[in-house]
Amino acid sequence: MDRVFAALTVSRPYLKPVPGTVPLTTLAAVLPPLIYYLALILLPPFPGQRNQQLISITRSVLALVAGLLFFQLPLKYHVPFSVGLTYQLALVGLYGGCRVLDAFFISPYLFGHIPRRVKYHQEPHPESPGILHNRVLSHSYIYLHFLKPREAAVIETAITDEGLPESWKDRASWALELELAMRGAGFTWTSADVRHTKKTWTPTAWDRVHSILLHVLPTLIISLTIIRHIYFCELQTEGGLSLPFDKLSYSKQVLLTAALGGFLMTAFSLGHSMFAIILAPLKPHPLSYFPPLYTTRVWDLTSVRSFWSYGWHRLFSRLFLVYGVWPGEWIERKVTGKSPDQAADIGKVLGGFVSSAFVHSFAAYTVVGGIVRDALGEAEFFAGCGIAVIVEEAVKRLVLSFRRRNRQLSGNLNTVGLEEWYDGIIGRLWWVSVLLYNGRHFARGWVKAGLVREMAGG
Repeated sequence: MDRVFAALTVSRPYLKPVPGTVPLTTLAAVLPPLIYYLALILLPPFPGQRNQQLISITRSVLALVAGLLFFQLPLKYHVPFSVGLTYQLALVGLYGGCRVLDAFFISPYLFGHIPRRVKYHQEPHPESPGILHNRVLSHSYIYLHFLKPREAAVIETAITDEGLPESWKDRASWALELELAMRGAGFTWTSADVRHTKKTWTPTAWDRVHSILLHVLPTLIISLTIIRHIYFCELQTEGGLSLPFDKLSYSKQVLLTAALGGFLMTAFSLGHSMFAIILAPLKPHPLSYFPPLYTTRVWDLTSVRSFWSYGWHRLFSRLFLVYGVWPGEWIERKVTGKSPDQAADIGKVLGGFVSSAFVHSFAAYTVVGGIVRDALGEAEFFAGCGIAVIVEEAVKRLVLSFRRRNRQLSGNLNTVGLEEWYDGIIGRLWWVSVLLYNGRHFARGWVKAGLVREMAGG
């Protein structure tokens, strides 16, 4: 026990926190979510008119205090024994503060919206066993993790509560569920981030255990092995210091980038599945509802856009929607004169990636000693991905237009099925190349911050 306490209180020698920050205290970690929870209890309207003004003022004060405490977490504190946790502290602080502003000021006052509960009901699909097996095999979460389907396909319906909680007991439960629902699962406070697909699935806790054992852990172990090998064989000096990322050969840079990506993907999946297993006994309570993080197998992705839409987790999607996508769409419509019902795809894409770039660069800023230029790798990565999405959409439209015109000139008026067999191959090579090339900016920052060293156990 003494060794554990000593490990938690000794600072990492290579940790470079923002100057002036102090070690995180228990009170500083607990107060923001606790005050946020108390404010959430007061968020649904109370029946009648008594004390409405007092309740409104109390709720707003609690929300402002919670938001302020969240935002100051990464600017005032660091986690002395971990670079990774200091990085995550910045994400939690920024995400939490933005979430509070969204819940208490942006959503209610700009859109008149307070999240309502959504209850999901699943019923067996009325098809023959053979069709059921094929449907599960091609559409279930289980198949995404190489598992044999155990359950039939389902028809899933979502029923939204007509009203908001009124009793204190119901308010307390509602507030806890909403605070813990990072992606908004189980509430109307969602966008496409929760499901982003029409696929259905009914994975059991045992299915998730199999997923961890057969897919997640092997990938995690292989990724960590590569990271350790590259760090100790290529980056660590005899004096125990770390060489810059650019000292690696180009092939090693790409390999380290791929290993870091694999580690992140499986680490998120492991944490998500573990929580789903632990809370599975609560079914059908909303807290047990865990839509899978990834809804499409990696080898089925054919573009950069499909990777970020279906192949990566969408935990921060609400944040990027409110603070990136919506402002980006608004700016594009103002600049181009588009009406509200016209698509603003360029603003949507750039807004989403710019907000993501800021969030991740800010987190990097807190572990590179507060030096802005050393934290720009994440921004360069997401900016490159945003530009790639716009380029690939433009190229796709040009190619399809060219093929359509050629068909019409040849007398073939059928414009359905313009895709060619090699489109998928080109698309896969494209998105993998974009992510590995741009991902080097991300990896460079992680090496500089000491994150790779910590992951390697150096």
